[in-house]
Amino acid sequence: MNNLLVSGSAGNAITELVIPALLLRTPNAPWSQLVHVYVPSGRTVAFSGRDLRSPGIAEATAIARAAGFEPVVRSPGGRMVAYDGGAVVIDHLDSTTDIRHAGASTFAANAEAHVRVLRGLGPIDARVGEVPGEYCPGEFSVNVAGEVKVIGSAQRVTSTGSLFSTVVQVAVSDEVHAVITDVSKALGYELRESSIAGLADYEPSLTASAVAEAFVADYRARLGMTLAEMPGWALAHASTARGEAPFHVDDWTRAHPVTG
Repeated sequence: MNNLLVSGSAGNAITELVIPALLLRTPNAPWSQLVHVYVPSGRTVAFSGRDLRSPGIAEATAIARAAGFEPVVRSPGGRMVAYDGGAVVIDHLDSTTDIRHAGASTFAANAEAHVRVLRGLGPIDARVGEVPGEYCPGEFSVNVAGEVKVIGSAQRVTSTGSLFSTVVQVAVSDEVHAVITDVSKALGYELRESSIAGLADYEPSLTASAVAEAFVADYRARLGMTLAEMPGWALAHASTARGEAPFHVDDWTRAHPVTG
């Protein structure tokens, strides 16, 4: 069994979010763990199943599209997150876990590892913990100085493994700030706008590509991962995904299983 590390964007917003859902559904996966680290190719508002229960989801979707963001209902849980090419996304798949291994311990271990990476990037006071009024609130968010959220994670666990997905905000554009604010309001979520920020607000020299490289180096060293290409079948199949907004990743992958 191999631990594989894939870096670089795999396509548009829909393709990028369909790929981990397809990989999660791979029976008898030929890897024990597969990590995909990438800088997103475009603007994305990633909703969760929980967001769909809000009476404001139609308005939120319209706001996202009007702002030039692709609205997608991702596979992991949590709440809405928005990002663009100023962020880094990490999808960590583990074929050795199942529903019995879901829980806080995975979030805690990943948050501590991510904090160590951030502290190695410069004088960044990275900490684990929710800050008041943050978007997609969570006990294991990563913040800077207890003031702003810079990393959030969400998980999905099935009978074939687990997907732990993380968004690292490096340079938060005005557009991302605005869409998080406006979509949160439409969904009825409380939000303190000053909790939205990126690592570059504290270390201006940082870029998304440099932060992605730091996480690639960490996963290679910490988990003994081997650099690899994205499985061709997953990339080819995911690139055919189409649907009305908001695009539902799990609905599409269930309706379009990989054959052969």
